[in-house]
Amino acid sequence: MRPSRVSQGSVSARPGGVAFWVCAVAFFAALGLFVQTVAWAGSDNRALSAEGVDLGALERAFERVIADVSPAVVGIRAARTEGAGLLTVVPEDGVVTFGRLVFVNGTGTIIRADGAILTNEHVVRGATDITVTLADGRTYAADLVNGDARSDLAVLHIDADGLQPARMCDWSRVARGQWSIALGNPFGLGNDGRLCASIGVIANLGRALPGLGEVDDRLYADMIQTTAAVYPGSSGGPLFNARGELLGVVTAVHARAIDDEGVGFAIPMTSAKRRIVAQLLDGEPVTHGYLGLTVVAASPADQPDLAWPGGGVVVESVEPDGPAALAGIQPGDFLTRYQAQPVTGPMMLAELVSHTPVGTQVEIELRRGGTPHLVLAQVERRTTDRVEWMRAGAALWRGLRLADLTPETRARMHVDTAATGVVVIGVAPGSPAEQAEFAPGDVIERVNGEDVDTLATFLKLVRGRRGDERLAVRGRGEVLVSP
Repeated sequence: MRPSRVSQGSVSARPGGVAFWVCAVAFFAALGLFVQTVAWAGSDNRALSAEGVDLGALERAFERVIADVSPAVVGIRAARTEGAGLLTVVPEDGVVTFGRLVFVNGTGTIIRADGAILTNEHVVRGATDITVTLADGRTYAADLVNGDARSDLAVLHIDADGLQPARMCDWSRVARGQWSIALGNPFGLGNDGRLCASIGVIANLGRALPGLGEVDDRLYADMIQTTAAVYPGSSGGPLFNARGELLGVVTAVHARAIDDEGVGFAIPMTSAKRRIVAQLLDGEPVTHGYLGLTVVAASPADQPDLAWPGGGVVVESVEPDGPAALAGIQPGDFLTRYQAQPVTGPMMLAELVSHTPVGTQVEIELRRGGTPHLVLAQVERRTTDRVEWMRAGAALWRGLRLADLTPETRARMHVDTAATGVVVIGVAPGSPAEQAEFAPGDVIERVNGEDVDTLATFLKLVRGRRGDERLAVRGRGEVLVSP
C-alpha cells in the first residue's frame, strides 16, 4: 500500500503542505469510556455506560457481522513483471529477455452475484495473472474488466455465480466515531480464504492525502481515516460498518517509521465513487475533468481586504493554451468559488474539477488585485501525459521531489559536473524520504542496484513497486526508503 508540491486534480500543493499522520488509539480504553451498540436484525441502537457494558454481547455482535460479511470478501494474488530486460539470453534461435516476476497480495469485495469484484487499481495494474480466493477456499482465475488509476478503483470478474455481494451503505448516515471493520489479506495470510479482520472506528472523513500516488496521477482527496488495523495486502479490501454495509475500499496506510502501525485510509463509497464503479462494471472509460492550472492554499497575505477569510486558493502556474489560460486565469489570481461552491483548499478544487463532466462550461469566481472577476472555462479531459507540465520537469516519490541533472539544477542544487543520476530538489516533511534523512542536493545514482541516468529511468524502476527500495546516494552509499 502506499504514502510537496502535488499534482492532484488540476492543482498542486507546496511541499510544506504535506502532512503525514500517525494516531495511537487505545481501543479497549475507549470501550471503558463509551460503548455504542448497533442495530442487529432490526434492533434499536443503544448507548450504554461503562457500568452497563455487556462485553460478551458486544463480542458476539462483532463475531456475527464478521461471519455475515466474510463470504463477500476475497483474497487477490496478482503477478506482474518488473524491470523487463534485466537479463538477456542469446540462444541459437534468437534473443530472449527476462524481467523480475513480482507477486502482489491484495483484497477485493464481491459487488455482484455473477462474479464482479471491486478492488484498488494499483493492486492489479500491469498484472499478467490474477488469482482470486473465496472465503470457502475455492480459487479462480480473474479477468480485469476495467480500471481507473485516478480514482484507484478497478473491477475484476471471475467465472462464478450465486456469490454473496456486499451491501452498500447509506453514505448520508456515515459519521466520525462509528465502528469500522476491515477484512483483508495482510502479507498474503488470507490467500487460503480466511481473511483477517480488524476493528476500529471512523477517525475522520474527508481526509486529503496530497502527494500520495502522484507518479501514477492518483487523487486521494476525500478519504475515510480508520483506526482499524491496515497492513500491506489489505489494499482493495472492504471497510464495513457495524451493520455489515460497505463504507469504502481500503487503500493506504501512512506511518512515520517502519515499526509504526500507521493510520489506515479507505476510498469512500460516496455517490460520486459509485458512479465510477458503475462505469467500470459496464466497461466504460472513466474520464476526469482538467483545467490546466496549479494552485496553493491561500494565506492571510492573499486576502488583505478580508473579503474571503478562511478559504480560497492562489493560482501558482497555468498551462499555456490550456482551458484555464483560455479563460483568462493568470498566476497570482485568488480563486474563491467554483460553480458557485466555495473553494476551501487545493484538494477540494482538485476533486471538484475531477468530477466535472468533460465539455462542461464552469463559472469560476476570482479576485485579482482586490477586484472580483467571473470567468468561464471549459473543462477538458485529463490524461496522464497532459499533466506532466505540472511537475515542471520534476516528480514526487515517497516524499522526494526529484529532477534531472541539468546545468540549471546542478547550479541551483550545487551539484558538480561529475555527478550522474537524479537530484533531490525537495523533501516533504514527515515523509519516508525525511525519515531516511534525504536532503535537497542529494544525488541518487542507482535504484536496487540498477543505474539511474534520467528521471524517466528512475520512475520506470519504481513505478508500481510497494516495498522497501534501496537507493544509492552519492557520497552516502545505499539508503533504504520504506513505502
